[in-house]
Amino acid sequence: MLDFFRRKPGAFGLTLTAAVLQLLLLWRAFGPLFAQPGQFIFVDEGDGAKNYYTFQAYLQQPWEQGLRWFAGMNYPFGDYIFYTDNSPLLAAAVKLFSRYVYDVTPYGLDVYHGLVLSGMVFSTVLLVSLLRPLLRAWGLVLAFSVLLPWLSPQLSRLTAGHFNLALSWVVLLGIWGTYQLYTRTEAGQSIRRPVLLVAAGLTLAGFIHLYYLPIVGLYTGSFLAWWLLRSGRWRQGRLLAGAAAVTVLPVVLCYATIRLLDGYFALRLATPSGFNYAPWRLSLAALLQPYPYEKARFIIEPEAQVSYEAKMYLGTFALFGLLLLLLAVLRQPARWKQRWQEWRGTTAGRWAGLALGAATVGLLAALGTRFALGPDWYVNNYLSAFVYLQKISGSAAHFRAFARFAWPFFWALNLGGVLLLDYWLSHNRHWWRWAVALGLVLLAWLDTRDTLKAYRRGLLPNALTNVSRQPELTQLLRGVDVRRYQAILPIPYYHVGSENMDLTVDGEKEHNLRSYQLALRTGLPLMASRMSRTAPVQAEALASLFEQPTPDAALLAKLRGQSVLVFYDEGAYQPGRTLIAFQDRPRRLLSGAPGFITRQQLPLVAQFGTLRLYRWDVK
Repeated sequence: MLDFFRRKPGAFGLTLTAAVLQLLLLWRAFGPLFAQPGQFIFVDEGDGAKNYYTFQAYLQQPWEQGLRWFAGMNYPFGDYIFYTDNSPLLAAAVKLFSRYVYDVTPYGLDVYHGLVLSGMVFSTVLLVSLLRPLLRAWGLVLAFSVLLPWLSPQLSRLTAGHFNLALSWVVLLGIWGTYQLYTRTEAGQSIRRPVLLVAAGLTLAGFIHLYYLPIVGLYTGSFLAWWLLRSGRWRQGRLLAGAAAVTVLPVVLCYATIRLLDGYFALRLATPSGFNYAPWRLSLAALLQPYPYEKARFIIEPEAQVSYEAKMYLGTFALFGLLLLLLAVLRQPARWKQRWQEWRGTTAGRWAGLALGAATVGLLAALGTRFALGPDWYVNNYLSAFVYLQKISGSAAHFRAFARFAWPFFWALNLGGVLLLDYWLSHNRHWWRWAVALGLVLLAWLDTRDTLKAYRRGLLPNALTNVSRQPELTQLLRGVDVRRYQAILPIPYYHVGSENMDLTVDGEKEHNLRSYQLALRTGLPLMASRMSRTAPVQAEALASLFEQPTPDAALLAKLRGQSVLVFYDEGAYQPGRTLIAFQDRPRRLLSGAPGFITRQQLPLVAQFGTLRLYRWDVK
């Protein structure tokens, strides 16, 4: 029996076993998504509802509009797919598949779920590939390759609606790449294959979400710079070229492609708002703050809740492991100093030290460049990479959600803990060491179990594309010939993403969702918008509809020729519903939008309850 556990399984068998176990956990948490297609989604408001809409609307729009174009919002201007936050690479791949293989457009959201969640299996495969050569106890490889993806702070992005930021495999690909470059170079082996895989993988990931490029690039760049400079290997041209390929090349390729294809580039704001915005920075308290559904708690935790952007819980395995290590060091400092030096002499120990150091660079960047210390004092964080990146290029300010740069730290600390635990097990002869190891693994499992339950219970009915859950719109659309119209103008009006706060109108969440439903059912684009970096001149032209007796002349010229369907939700202006706008002008746009119907003397087309449709014949 003991011989079975001492014998390390082959790479293929261990990877297959871990992947199957991960699939079983995915089914446990998200089974209803696939057992009942079209019935459930993760979130039905805010960015999540919008990101679902931009993915599905892109699949539904005519093929003739091209792969790089998105017409579903900001009509009549539209925008390029890179600014929709609909995972452009995945959306384009599904559209191509639907065109040339089999049309899966009616099941677009189910396919999207499958693509995002399959990343959990890929994360497990990468973890097995990373841990198997470094660990003696193959049980630890299997356990943590399956459990750690469920504890990653990126997973919480599913319920925040940032689905394409939930791909933990992207960060792990960068970590795996530094491991491959380090160990292969130390062993005198070729690094060509891992360099090509990582460079290609990160470039593709950049077309899923651009944030992955600086997050992973900061980690890989810090790791490789620290290692190459300390070891003197920076003089090796081939190794230096490989380091540049995995760190810089993906950024250059993605930026150049977007710049080449973006016809609106000159119209967009060069410097965005929100840089150093407090809710988007990491608070160190987030490292200790468990998710609301976690039942196993560390001995200390903060009381005040951090923002969704700053979620960065390290997990009970890492926290209790650190506590046990601290107690052991305090009890026998000389012995543990010797063990630490011995471990740092191993490949696993050296790589873990480099990985943790590189991830700490990201952790410091996640704190922001400046943060408050009381009501009248500020700390200038000169340890943040963004202090210097901003001086090199103002474009660095676009990556202002600093807390995301701490994601590699979660992995470096947890993986380092697993490696240290394995080393301790193999160099300790006390029988109770296995009880300690089992207890730590159990803590990771308890966190995972609570996560599985929370996500299974948190699935919501699909009100976006399931027409059976839209009875009001079904009644409203009876007898309406949508072929007579070119677009939908929703009132309350909303327009988010121009980076000009004077033009940013959030609207009302229930009405926003209804407008997405109406657009998907009719196939008509929206004149409202919730995208990224939209040209302010376009937002200004659309705002003129509600501010001036005569709207922008160039806008009217674009709209002439076919009627516009005006969708008015009177209930959004009644008590109990919240219209969101943070500046005086956007508030006026929201409150004054219904007056557009009166000024233009629009005829009523249909009405059901507080929902009304009007026809605007543009003159």
